[in-house]
Amino acid sequence: MSIPGLGQIPQQPETASTRIVALRPGWEWRFHAPTASPLVIKIVSGTAEKDGVELAPRNAYTFRAARSRILTWQGCEIEVDGRTDHDSVAPYASPADNPANALLNLHAQLNDMRAAAARERREAPRVLVAGAASTGKTTAARTLASYATRQGGQPLVVNLDPAEGMLSLPGSLSASVFATVMDPEATDGWGGTPTSGPSTVPVKLPLVYYYGAREPEKEPDFYRELASNLAGSVSARLSEDEDVKRSGVIVDTMGVDGESELGVDLLAHIIEEFSINVVVVIGTPLLEQELAKRFTSVKTSLGEPIDIVLLDKSDGVAHRDQNFMQHVREACIKEYFFGDARRTLSPQIQQADFDSLVIYRASEIVLNGFAREEASVEMQHWTFAIMSAGPRDLPDTVRASSVVGFVYVSDVDEERKKIKLLAPVSGRLGDKPLVWGSWPEPFINLLG
Repeated sequence: MSIPGLGQIPQQPETASTRIVALRPGWEWRFHAPTASPLVIKIVSGTAEKDGVELAPRNAYTFRAARSRILTWQGCEIEVDGRTDHDSVAPYASPADNPANALLNLHAQLNDMRAAAARERREAPRVLVAGAASTGKTTAARTLASYATRQGGQPLVVNLDPAEGMLSLPGSLSASVFATVMDPEATDGWGGTPTSGPSTVPVKLPLVYYYGAREPEKEPDFYRELASNLAGSVSARLSEDEDVKRSGVIVDTMGVDGESELGVDLLAHIIEEFSINVVVVIGTPLLEQELAKRFTSVKTSLGEPIDIVLLDKSDGVAHRDQNFMQHVREACIKEYFFGDARRTLSPQIQQADFDSLVIYRASEIVLNGFAREEASVEMQHWTFAIMSAGPRDLPDTVRASSVVGFVYVSDVDEERKKIKLLAPVSGRLGDKPLVWGSWPEPFINLLG
């Protein structure tokens, strides 16, 4: 907890754009980086980390539209260049009082489980992070993965929250092995993909499925199907890659409170499909109780008991309103096609005939929720998923296929029956079908 009488110490605006923030051991600097201008920080002395990623000394890190925190265990000084929308220092009487210790201790316990599994030639722990919305689930999953990677592990991380993407656009579910450090500057907090171009941080190679909606509860049967597809791929990777098998799996999930019976059912499906043996519930006691009822006496498909751990929500979890999250989604889309300040891409606009494209729409307004769609002006400003299927494949096959990439519809000429598509790299689309979902929403100003 914070030092009595102090709480969080707000940083006062200064005339100079550059300032030094001094942190004692166990303290945090919490900040809201603006959307319109960059915020640049450097660790000028001591050591510090962001979401478990150790920040290199005197290296400049640039943030936009970020709400995060810098944690130090030994103490540090941070050079801050630029304005913040808000920032504060979270002081603690001793490092042991920082709630971040809960994740550090959990990491140590998981490492012990990994070591025991390696000795017995078993799979390392499969961890699922759950909780209500805005409890810090993704930060916790990212931190646990970062700690594992820093110790030489190669955890397989799975994102099952379609509201936000991991190494992909929102609306998708994805999985990737993290054998190298994450990119703390990335818009999604995880890192870059091959479409992001050259990077100082090695890019990741995710397996992606397109759900195309924000809430799993919207189409629960299809969501279950995609989760099962990912689980099958994860199981195959664990069986063929000893390094990943020794590191285990970390699954980030959608926001679920204990009052949503369907939400709990979907979590239960994930736990069963991924053979989860450690469930971490953050700041949601009712959900912990509901999951405990279902799994206290149940074993995984590998014959292991399922441990359910309840952690408190950190007081450092930032509130992210709808306007902020929309800006983050737009930033993810823009970064996918154009790169960022460190690596600029040159996306290509391709013009295609209506008749040369196979487009499906995933929406409640079409038959069976998924149907072939003729090109129309309504498609402008939407992002389509390119599927790894053929044009003659059945609709159900197309929909459940993995994703090759994404294109943006910049213009539709109904009179000439032409459509212009923005792609992150040059080259024709070939005969891959496209899927038009309802999430993320249209990005009106992508091309300015």
